[in-house]
Amino acid sequence: MASFESLFPTFLQKCVELHELLRIVAFMLFIVGTIMLVVHGFTGKTLMLHMVRLFVLTALLVMLPQWGNQVQQLVQTSILDGLGIDPSNVQDQYNNLLVVKRDTGSDHSWWDILGDLSGFTVEVLISGVLWLVGEFASLLVFWAYIIQKFILFSSYALSPLLIGFMAIRPLRSVGSRYLMNIVGVLLWPLGWAVAALITQGILDFMTDPAFKYIDPTATVYSLQATVGVVVIAFWIVFSTIAAPLVIQKVLNHGALAGGQLLAGAASSFLQTAATTAGAAAVASTTGVPFATVGAAGMAAVLSTLSTAGGHGSAGAIIIAGSGLPPRSARGRPGDDITGDKSVRELISKGKGNYY
Repeated sequence: MASFESLFPTFLQKCVELHELLRIVAFMLFIVGTIMLVVHGFTGKTLMLHMVRLFVLTALLVMLPQWGNQVQQLVQTSILDGLGIDPSNVQDQYNNLLVVKRDTGSDHSWWDILGDLSGFTVEVLISGVLWLVGEFASLLVFWAYIIQKFILFSSYALSPLLIGFMAIRPLRSVGSRYLMNIVGVLLWPLGWAVAALITQGILDFMTDPAFKYIDPTATVYSLQATVGVVVIAFWIVFSTIAAPLVIQKVLNHGALAGGQLLAGAASSFLQTAATTAGAAAVASTTGVPFATVGAAGMAAVLSTLSTAGGHGSAGAIIIAGSGLPPRSARGRPGDDITGDKSVRELISKGKGNYY
């Protein structure tokens, strides 16, 4: 895929121009900080510390974009590429685990192969599903990097102003938090690395051949693999979006990355299931099977993407536009299974203006 620099050359140029313009403001803030130090009294030690701080801030003012790009490239190369945990390669990881756990070094007869035909068929189907999930994850990661670049370059453009704040004692904490947020964006791949650890655990569960020895028909193993592929498909989509937000919370608030991801995934899964069921129920009134499946699938994707980003359940818009009275999972009129009753009311009002 094309690089960000080739896709948005004008954006980069404008960011550079804004950065150069704000450098003058930063140097003015440096002077203001020095004047405030002199007015409020200073010692030789405080003056020396202030001069060292100005030296560091000046280096940061000039070199921050270059250093940030180098750190981003290093993190991406060392974590996603170096450790081989790219979510787009989930199919290869699954197949490799199958080879390791299936091939024990002993010879297999034709009877063994025929007896394992059911389990082998399931594995082939799941491998195909994971290929589709990997392609979708690859697209998500690509756009995640595009968004990361947008955030970083716009942050670099405004950084002289915030770096200038760090020369003034009352405003120093504002500039420090700004730089910490930039570091959090740079470490987005670290969030994907944490999510990949859980992905690897799900893959281990899916490829565990223990049930084959207990159940010769491989029915339980097929159920195990089917449940696993549903979970891992949801997890990859959710974690690809949510992991960058979680790593920001880790740096800003000291939150536990694994706990935040698992708690967010459980909440998002429940909302996605409720929204999918509601959309399927709404579409089923049309009597068209493809409409029911399409509405349920679209609601599931929209709900997963939106809840992963912490913006509620976007899939509820399919239910809200139906005109049917909202019902909860227990069937009480007036409740909304997604909690987005305001979306329904807004759409209902808008529909009246077009008839």
